Amino acid sequence: MQWKCVFSGSGGQGSALLAKLTCQAGIADQLKVVMTQTYGIEQRGGDSTAFVIVADTPIGNPLVEGDADLGIALSPSTYEMCLASMGSGGRLYYNSSLIKEEKPVPGLTQIPVAASDMAIEAGGSPRGLNLVAFGAAVAGTKFLKVNTVEEVLKDSIGHKKPALLESNLASFRAGLAVG
Repeated sequence: MQWKCVFSGSGGQGSALLAKLTCQAGIADQLKVVMTQTYGIEQRGGDSTAFVIVADTPIGNPLVEGDADLGIALSPSTYEMCLASMGSGGRLYYNSSLIKEEKPVPGLTQIPVAASDMAIEAGGSPRGLNLVAFGAAVAGTKFLKVNTVEEVLKDSIGHKKPALLESNLASFRAGLAVG
C-alpha cells in the first residue's frame, strides 16, 4: 500500500496541518511516511502546499511529481497546482464553497466538498474547512484509519488548543459523513 498525497491551500487554511496529521496517523499505525512542503513568502494568505507519502514498505523516492493518488485543494489559487500534481486514477477533493468551476481532467476523479460551508455548520467557524475536506478524503479512500486520525487530533489539538478540539472533531466528522 502506498498513497502519494498533495494538500494545498492559501496560508492559514491548514494544508500543513493536514500533512502533519497524515504523518502522525501513519506513524501511529506503524507505516512509513515522508513529507515535504512549499509555501510563498507571505506569512498569511500565500499559497502553501504539502506533499506526503504514506506506505507500508520503505519509501525509495520522496517526490510527488504529477503522480499523486490523493489531493485536497482548499482554495481557488491552489486548485490548478493540485490538478497538475495528480496522477491518473487519483482522487482530488476540492472545496466547492470557494472553487466554483471544476476543470475536467481525463483519468482523475474530482469530488466537490462544500468544506467552508460545512465547517461553519459543524464547528461555527470556516477555519475547520481543512478538517472537513480531510474527513471526506479519509472516508472516501480509507488511506488512514478514522480512529487513529481522531486520536492524533485529540493529542495534537487537544493539548495545544483544547478550546478548539470539539469544533475540529465536529468538522472532521462532518467530512466523514459526506465522504
